[in-house]
Amino acid sequence: MSKNLDGLTITIVYGDRRDIYLAKKLIEYNARLLLVGFDKDELRFSFKEMNKVEFHNDLIGPAKKTDVMVLPIPGVDSQGFVKSTSKSKLYFNDEVAMSFKPKILVLVGMTSTYLLNLKEKYNFSLIETAELNDFAILNSIPSAEGAIAKAMELTSITIHNSKSMVIGFGRVGITLARMLKGLGANTYVAARSSEQLARALEMNCHLVELEDMDEKLPEMEIIFNTVPSLILPRQKLKLLNRDCVIIDLASAPGGLDYNAAEELGITAYLAPGLPGRVAPVTAGNILGSVYPELIVNHISKGRGGVTNVC
Repeated sequence: MSKNLDGLTITIVYGDRRDIYLAKKLIEYNARLLLVGFDKDELRFSFKEMNKVEFHNDLIGPAKKTDVMVLPIPGVDSQGFVKSTSKSKLYFNDEVAMSFKPKILVLVGMTSTYLLNLKEKYNFSLIETAELNDFAILNSIPSAEGAIAKAMELTSITIHNSKSMVIGFGRVGITLARMLKGLGANTYVAARSSEQLARALEMNCHLVELEDMDEKLPEMEIIFNTVPSLILPRQKLKLLNRDCVIIDLASAPGGLDYNAAEELGITAYLAPGLPGRVAPVTAGNILGSVYPELIVNHISKGRGGVTNVC
């Protein structure tokens, strides 16, 4: 499908540095951009590119004239505050939503009850992108690389020959396990699904059923959690060696009891949004390869409502 965005005005609300490279890609596809919360000095656009860009400090002005609004991957909190590394406080609230043109499309990585309520109230189209297969699989690469890099930084051992556990075996978990195996780690996969465990066995990983995880936790040197719920409460953390390092890739508040980890002297690092931090060029280009097709496909089919394809 053609990704030509000629004639479309697209607003990008700054989340992190990957949005700079997303912006460059959308300009390549002939979109007109309204950039909110961006640092002009960081952009380094050519003069020709700058002719296709307007800068704004809030969302009200862009809301009135945009065809598509791209929110940051982490989305918007329960108070309407946009989750961004920008110095500016940006809000997506009733005033913004009621200013939208008819048939506007909003793209966001992770939706929330707050956003869904606004969508129902003001009837705009909303696509949640983080769980779309093409985006999530590609995005798992910088996520996994960043997690392993952080583990290398926080441990005093090599990944090679380490006892490393991956909890959860979705898209990120599979990529993580494959990379750990490639680095020579003794890779354990803890999952509930028999299908996921079968895939882990095919990859020559050690299998751990979630219900039996307690037996293996004392042996682990590095744990990578991808499960977005409290999978490592205090009683499980007590089983760990105090030199064990946990890299938590679950969305905030994470998948473990951080207060307990601190009290027990266990190093635990909450690492959502790694792609935008460790590999913004690659992460931005991934967005730039997925979003244009989503936009064109949505417009051509006249879709409405919330799309979330797992």
